[in-house]
Parts: sequence; C-alpha cells; structure tokens
Amino acid sequence: MGRTLQIRVSASTFDPAEVERRWPRLSALAFSPVAVKIPALPPEARGVLELVTHLADRLEIGLLPDEALRDLPEGIRKAAAARARLEAELGEWNAKAANAATDDIEDALDELESQAKRFKDQPGRD
Repeated sequence: MGRTLQIRVSASTFDPAEVERRWPRLSALAFSPVAVKIPALPPEARGVLELVTHLADRLEIGLLPDEALRDLPEGIRKAAAARARLEAELGEWNAKAANAATDDIEDALDELESQAKRFKDQPGRD
C-alpha cells in the first residue's frame, strides 16, 4: 500500500431506500425523531450499517418502545456483533468472511423485522 494512495476495503448500502422498504418497522425504530438530541440522518445516509448502529445505540440508552426493549435486545445485539465482525474482516481484507458477516446482519434484521410485526403498536408501514 502506498504512502499517499491507499486501498480501503469497505461495505456500503447501494440503495438506502431499500433499507426502509425491506425493514420498515426497524427503520422507524432506528431513525424516528426522539426527545434527546440525536442528529437526524438524511434518508440517503440510512444504510444497513447505520440501521444496526442506531438500533444498538437506542437499545443501549433505552430509547426504544417498551415492546422493542422487551423483545428485540438479543436480535439487536446479534446484528451489532455481526456488524463488528464485518468491520474486523474488512480490516483484514478477508472478503469471504466479510460477505458471511453481511449475510448474518441481513438475517438478523429479517428476524427482527418479523418480530416487530407482532408488536401491538407497530412502527413503520406494511
């Protein structure tokens, strides 16, 4: 790797709008305005990794609805752990393991979305 020109391995969401279409309830839980001063992300910056980060942050500080705080912690932590694995594997330039971590993230989010559909007060749209 050069001193001036460096190669970075990264993961990004190709179409952030797909995040809200695929996981509308989780997007509502993660990106809805809250009473505390959390900077709002513009829609074009609401990717998969940001979704996981915001869910984990809101879980950590207790800013999720009661049903989510009760039913989603394990799944959110699973998604956050997969995100951390993804970052570690990207740092090691291990594309195969990084790809497996992206699958784990999406699987965890799919399961969380399914759980959120059962909430009495459902965030997001159908």
